[in-house]
Amino acid sequence: MVRLCFVNSLRTWGGAEVWMLDTAVALGRRGVPVGIIAQPGSDLLGRARAAGVATAAIPIRFDGAPWTIAALAAQLLRWRPRALVANLTKDVKAATVAGRVAGVPCRLATRESDFPLKSSPHYRWYFGSAATGVLVNSEATRRTVLASAPWLDPQRVHLLYKGIDLERFHPAATMPGTGTLGFAGQLIERKGLPSLMEAWSLLERDPARPARRLLIAGEGPLRPRLEAWRDGLARPADVELLGHVEDPAPFYRALDALVMPSLAEGFGLVAAEAGACGVPVIATTASSLPEVVLDGRTGVLVAPGDAAALAGAVRDMLSDPARAARLGIAATAHVAAHFDRERSLDRLLALTRLDDGPLRSLP
Repeated sequence: MVRLCFVNSLRTWGGAEVWMLDTAVALGRRGVPVGIIAQPGSDLLGRARAAGVATAAIPIRFDGAPWTIAALAAQLLRWRPRALVANLTKDVKAATVAGRVAGVPCRLATRESDFPLKSSPHYRWYFGSAATGVLVNSEATRRTVLASAPWLDPQRVHLLYKGIDLERFHPAATMPGTGTLGFAGQLIERKGLPSLMEAWSLLERDPARPARRLLIAGEGPLRPRLEAWRDGLARPADVELLGHVEDPAPFYRALDALVMPSLAEGFGLVAAEAGACGVPVIATTASSLPEVVLDGRTGVLVAPGDAAALAGAVRDMLSDPARAARLGIAATAHVAAHFDRERSLDRLLALTRLDDGPLRSLP
């Protein structure tokens, strides 16, 4: 019997998918069986099957399609979960309705990015009635959701930070001290890559050269633009496009600092993972990042889109290894105190009462 079901129709592999699979595996070890309904052919589906997680391949292509709702309801009746969590808005529109039909008592929508909810009547019904609650992954996202949806009961909007496996993500014995800067994430505009390219071009002209290497991990539509930019640099060999990195922990530990110049975020999983590895993060003030990176205490924050400020923050960080080490130590402590995976799992179980207690609402 499945106790918790994740529904996620996204084909690509990102922070939400990492969290869902990691949570499914970790809860399974606790004796709480989890099932994942995913898009046929998606990365999440393949990885969940390889990990031994119960799965079902159900395409979700159109908002609230009755044939999709019927297929989801049939699967939920087979699994009989006590709770479900739906990822994208189209997942919410299908899975929460199917969950009502199948008698799933706890039906949670998630907001993975700091974007407002629409105020149309059907959004009000899906998020206010079909779903029994909304999970948000940061205080910033919670504020945005409530500001855009005053019709939503604040007691039904629950903060659940993404948890970091502290046994996997831990500091190296010493920082590399090689002037290596890193970026990890999807290669898309929202991640602030144009600002990173401009900032690195500025740093390349610095005669002191505190930043000597830039490692970029990830895939996405901006890769050809990044390749063209790199090839036009005076020292193109200093920039490496690594593609997808399957195990990011060793990648983080090879860095002197991580840069996250996002224009908007949801939680900022990469920043938390790097911090757990003792790596100071240079991020922007966008969305949730000030919750994950404490300016001047665990890293440095700059305004989104300000390439000159980003270059200056990198220069200052890499020119002062002792300060970078102090920030990295503080980052590890901050992640352990606020984003430990075990605490996140406890909170999820409390929200859904998967320990067989009665369902209840938590602030």
